[in-house]
Amino acid sequence: MQEKQVAVLIDGDNISPKYAEYIRQEAARSGRIKIFRLYGSINSPSVKSWYRVMPKYGIMPMLQISYTYGKSIADQALAIDAMDILYGGGIDVICLVTSDSDFTKLAYRIKESGKVLIGMGEQKTNESLAQACDEFKVLDLIYQVQDNEEPEEVVAKEEPEEEAAEDFKEEGDLLDIVKTISIPSKQEIIEIILDTLDDDWENLASVGAALNKQISGFDARNYGYRNMTQFIKNNADKFELSFETSRDGIHSVVYVRKKVK
Repeated sequence: MQEKQVAVLIDGDNISPKYAEYIRQEAARSGRIKIFRLYGSINSPSVKSWYRVMPKYGIMPMLQISYTYGKSIADQALAIDAMDILYGGGIDVICLVTSDSDFTKLAYRIKESGKVLIGMGEQKTNESLAQACDEFKVLDLIYQVQDNEEPEEVVAKEEPEEEAAEDFKEEGDLLDIVKTISIPSKQEIIEIILDTLDDDWENLASVGAALNKQISGFDARNYGYRNMTQFIKNNADKFELSFETSRDGIHSVVYVRKKVK
């Protein structure tokens, strides 16, 4: 099977360089990184912090000059290049790395073109952008997990209660609802897995794929675990694991089932 070609477009005005390694790792899971670019304003302090990082990871700088104070044309440059990539061909997967909801329309356009769109950003990202992607990787949660040996419980954000009528705009206007990414609680994930499983052993990879269909961009690292195996191991009161050596004699196939009482 031919390896998929990946383009990574980073909003340097919006994303910290501390995530560079994780951005590359996540993009490489989808195939060969063919295009790896960072966009930003040449005078932006956040972009300047990328200067030492870009050569290390092979990131091409696409720096722009802002002709008006407070306005950046870097976002426009990123959007234009994304459209060029769509029509130029040769790319199967596009990774859009930003927490800026202004890119939501671009995300929908990329997805409509038939390309696989992987979004990456922080928890503060507007949910509309995250939902526009085929997958969305929460970089600050991945960063926390990779940085710590022992998993920490990540508590899902509660949805804010509806406010009184003063939050509504004048009659006839659209209500601007802005929600950051909401992550289902760990207990909700456990319940979904239990509903997915029968009494027999199931391939853990298949269970993970089923979760992805129900929860766009599900990732065990969002809950403080390095992978699904660790997630299941740390919930041994609910699940059992079994390991079998694959045909190549090198890798292991992991199976899971409900805990037998």
